[in-house]
Amino acid sequence: MAVSMFKGQNALEENVKSLQHPAILHVATHGFFVDDSASTISPMIRSGIILAGVKNNERVVRQEDGVLTAYEATNLDLAGTSLVVLSACQTGLGEVRNGEGVYGLQRAIVVAGAANLLMSLWKVDDAATAELMSSFYELWTGTDNPEAFREAQIKLRQKYPQPFFGEHLSCLVNKVEW
Repeated sequence: MAVSMFKGQNALEENVKSLQHPAILHVATHGFFVDDSASTISPMIRSGIILAGVKNNERVVRQEDGVLTAYEATNLDLAGTSLVVLSACQTGLGEVRNGEGVYGLQRAIVVAGAANLLMSLWKVDDAATAELMSSFYELWTGTDNPEAFREAQIKLRQKYPQPFFGEHLSCLVNKVEW
């Protein structure tokens, strides 16, 4: 399997948007959701991830601003993507609309075609999340995602028994289609 890695200043919005049906997409960055249900701005604009170039003070003209909103993410080419991991704070948050579900990154990634999605509802500790994801990938066989993730959680809780780590890591999986 060919691997494309965009790190540091190469983790640009245009590089994420240029991906075509990757088998796995793992994005480790900063996520956001602006909770303002009184706003007339769509929750698909108020939810997203921060990528390289967002605070670029250089006078480089770029097409993209470094913020991939949920609205933009609906146009990603994730058909055939078996797993998307958004390893960032609060990527699972969105605005709940009766009879419609959650509007945010969660909806965007599913609309874009991903079969499975792993994200967070809370702020997450970087070091603990890195350990969790390393354990998950060691245990994951390409199938049985929930079991591998559960085993990785148990392993992490042995090292970090504090409630902060246990609570925020207990709901990282959003079962789309296992």
